[in-house]
Amino acid sequence: MSKEQNEVLEQQRYLLERRMYRLDPAPPKLPLQECIELYFDENKDKYLSWYLHDREPMLNKLAQDACQRYGLPEHFVDIKQAAVCGILTALQKYDPSIGTPFVAFQKQYILDGIEDYIRTAQSGVITMTTDTYPVLRRIMAIYHQSGDDCSDDCSDDSVQRIADEVAMDAKSIRKYIAIGTLNERRVDFYRQYDEGGEETGEDVTVDTTSQPDKLYFQAVLYDALHRAYDNLTYREQRTVAKHLGFCGICWSVKKAVLINGEIEYRPIKPMTFEEISHSASRRSDKASGRTYKNALEKMRKALCVK
Repeated sequence: MSKEQNEVLEQQRYLLERRMYRLDPAPPKLPLQECIELYFDENKDKYLSWYLHDREPMLNKLAQDACQRYGLPEHFVDIKQAAVCGILTALQKYDPSIGTPFVAFQKQYILDGIEDYIRTAQSGVITMTTDTYPVLRRIMAIYHQSGDDCSDDCSDDSVQRIADEVAMDAKSIRKYIAIGTLNERRVDFYRQYDEGGEETGEDVTVDTTSQPDKLYFQAVLYDALHRAYDNLTYREQRTVAKHLGFCGICWSVKKAVLINGEIEYRPIKPMTFEEISHSASRRSDKASGRTYKNALEKMRKALCVK
């Protein structure tokens, strides 16, 4: 196949992916809220189709932004579908009588759907969920702290030590280690940065110093921080991550951005409480400020810091 033919096919694919919900002829132009209310009143899927037709540019933008942010340029369609799944979940929970516009109500569900997909895409395992991802991080933290070069033939003693600490069976531990090893090829669990904010490429859990006691307590601190953060509510995690400027999924302080067809990593800019409230459709920045303060207090108590 010639280069010109490939370019034509690529352009066709691009257009199809961005017009998945386009209807021809276009449906009647109704206010979005009216469209949703008709969907509930008449229980007809055509109104949902009309709604998706109208909202497709928004879905395309969300999917494209996520592809760039997480360095997953080939996942556009899957991320877009994850956003639609978020809309469908929102419809199941929405009550038109509460008076909240569906456009505002759906937002968090769409973001949840996208982030759940990103989590599975970065782990390389379809079954990774919100509950199992923190477990994976903890197991891999212990795995690195042990200093063992565990692989498929990881010793039974090493596996059992981890199993005892997290109260799981050895067979499950081996599966998590295999998942984590694959995951670390895509996303570093532990990153270290120099004074200019550039990644050093060093694993902070590997003993490259002559002070093993210092390394041990550093590793314990990371594990404790992970567990304290994982015990926060979703809203608290999201607020803390956005205000401090790190990815709540992979803990990186940088995001992937597509520049002239190349992926570059740029620092994640911390958001003000006002910006966080606006992005989550909250009424005031005070709400985000309270959420942030409560989250830090919960983490402080979990870490027993006085």
